[in-house]
Amino acid sequence: MNTAVNSHGLILAVVASILWGLTYCLDERVLSSLSVFKLYFLHCLCGVVVAGAILLVRGASPAGLFALDAAEVSLPLVGLTLITATAAALSILGSIQVLGAGTSAVLEISYPLFVALFSVLLFKGQLQLSVIVGGMFIFIGSAIIVLVK
Repeated sequence: MNTAVNSHGLILAVVASILWGLTYCLDERVLSSLSVFKLYFLHCLCGVVVAGAILLVRGASPAGLFALDAAEVSLPLVGLTLITATAAALSILGSIQVLGAGTSAVLEISYPLFVALFSVLLFKGQLQLSVIVGGMFIFIGSAIIVLVK
């Protein structure tokens, strides 16, 4: 893999981690007075506005956000990912509201194990021993943090 591309991807992943950490803390505060569904709606609305603005800056039409070409992409797969992403977002917001940002984040961070598992089960991905061991450490570490409180 190209080192510049790899570095860019790593930087984006770390930035995402930092921003998710901040988002969880802010969401916990907001969820004390706002419903999970209203906050999720506002998150989505902001996403549409930001994506539309980026498309405009790039010279594309924001209407392109609503166009899906069945020849280019599997529409059932897009539908499934939209459903699972929505369920995941609502679940984590509900968890933040009930358990708090810290506990929710510690439990939710075990998702790499499930990414590896679903990659193999759904798409015949390759499962590496380092991913299994690392995923188990994350999962066990998360359980210890939550249970030892």
